[in-house]
Amino acid sequence: MVRRCMLIVVVVALVAVPVSAQLLVIDPGNLVQVVLIAERAQQMYEQIQAEYELLTRMARGLGTLDPYRIPAIGITALDATNFPYGRAWIDGMNGGDARGTAYLASAVPLQRPEGALDHLDTRARRVFENHYATVEISDSVAMMGGHQVALLRAYHGQLQDAVQHLEDDVLHRSSDYHQMTAVLDKISAGALLGRRQDMAANQLLSHALEQLLARNKRERDTEATTINMQLTTWRDGPATNDAFVAGTGEALRTWRQP
Repeated sequence: MVRRCMLIVVVVALVAVPVSAQLLVIDPGNLVQVVLIAERAQQMYEQIQAEYELLTRMARGLGTLDPYRIPAIGITALDATNFPYGRAWIDGMNGGDARGTAYLASAVPLQRPEGALDHLDTRARRVFENHYATVEISDSVAMMGGHQVALLRAYHGQLQDAVQHLEDDVLHRSSDYHQMTAVLDKISAGALLGRRQDMAANQLLSHALEQLLARNKRERDTEATTINMQLTTWRDGPATNDAFVAGTGEALRTWRQP
């Protein structure tokens, strides 16, 4: 092998030298380095070829990859046929309800106070407005959550189609689908699909958190109202009782038979 490489280098050098040249100069050190590089390249090529043949034999031993196919997980839509009174919002959670029209059609209407709060003092008005805000926040969270669920139902089908195409490429019998660049592309596609699925899951988790926050505000308002009522009773109870007793006594003293 070494002699063959040396002979090739010498022939190339002779051919490359102009006809007018009178002397051929060869550096022995450079020639040895060229021969060593050629030998290492040959060894690496033979090693890669052996690994390729090994992987090819292993692939033949696997046979068909059809048993590794995984059936798709279907996502079902809500059935509104048996629920006529809630059908509007059920259909909205299936097909989308961006403006919350379907939700409001199924919810108890919330009346606007208009000018009914004008006769209240500042403290009483603020308490009523905060309770009113709780209902509005709950409505906003519920409307957007229902619409997002509908969007994810449609998005699930697109993700499933992409996963199915990726599975077909991974399990394809042709060797063209399993070249180095094709394998790297499939790995990148799988990572991208994973990130898309994570985004969809994060959307659902964020809306679940919003529902919990709205529920927490409602419970907090209820507890605050109960505590305020108890504090008011402790503060004004004795004076109210005394006024009630005095008023009752005065009424009994001044009462006369008609």
